[in-house]
Amino acid sequence: MTSLRFVLPPLLAVLAASGTPLEQATLAFQSGEYAKVLELAAVPGADASDTPRLMYLAGEAQLALGAPSEAEKAFRTVLAARPKAVPAQVGLGRALTALLRFDEAEPVLAAALAAEPKDVGALVAHGLLLSNTGKSDEAKKALEQAWKLDPKGALTARGYVEVLLRADDVPGAAAIAEQFMEARPAHPLGPFLFAWTLERDDEDEQAIEQYQTALERDPDFIDAHKNLAILCHTLSNTYKVKERVLLAYEHYERYFALGGKDQELERMYKDLVSFKQQILGE
Repeated sequence: MTSLRFVLPPLLAVLAASGTPLEQATLAFQSGEYAKVLELAAVPGADASDTPRLMYLAGEAQLALGAPSEAEKAFRTVLAARPKAVPAQVGLGRALTALLRFDEAEPVLAAALAAEPKDVGALVAHGLLLSNTGKSDEAKKALEQAWKLDPKGALTARGYVEVLLRADDVPGAAAIAEQFMEARPAHPLGPFLFAWTLERDDEDEQAIEQYQTALERDPDFIDAHKNLAILCHTLSNTYKVKERVLLAYEHYERYFALGGKDQELERMYKDLVSFKQQILGE
């Protein structure tokens, strides 16, 4: 699931005074402390005018943690107070897409684009929706438009790579990853995206190295932990490769320590733990 951690939208451009729950939650979000964002959003006593922004952050945090149902609730709370808030419409559309409720996501994202036709977040979210519904050509057009508007954007690059990979255009996805790395050489998302494309080319060891590079730049990059855990779990050859079992376990642990809520990942993790204990005699 695409996160806005690296690019906060205009809705959050103006923060409350230093030390307010809103500012603390914003800083926590920027640092990848999604569980802390949820804690702050749930604390009573915040200024009522800040509540929509806090709930927006909570929705984004829930998406990043793999909990789209909870994200949907948060974004609907924002829209109940601010029906025309485009970032919240985009967030809701992304949550509904993640829940495979495509027919519901479509009008929400259409409304966002009608209000802001050049909103990059809306274009990316709509492209991902189109991609998920098998409309690859239309999806690529949406992401091409977003890329032209935002050629260095992390959100756009990630969405574009995802759409191209879903269309089985691995060379195209790799080209976008490389362009992003050239434009922003120190950003953790570059090696993450490149690793994603390497996995599709069965260059697994190189993919692991690139995910690790991403984590060297940002140790709390939750999706890098998630992808590494899954990849190493797969490469463990039914738990026969001890090194891969241990590496998978390490990154599962970190993913859940950061607040990850992906239920399928939790099932895989529990399966691995039972075998890890047998392998290591724990």
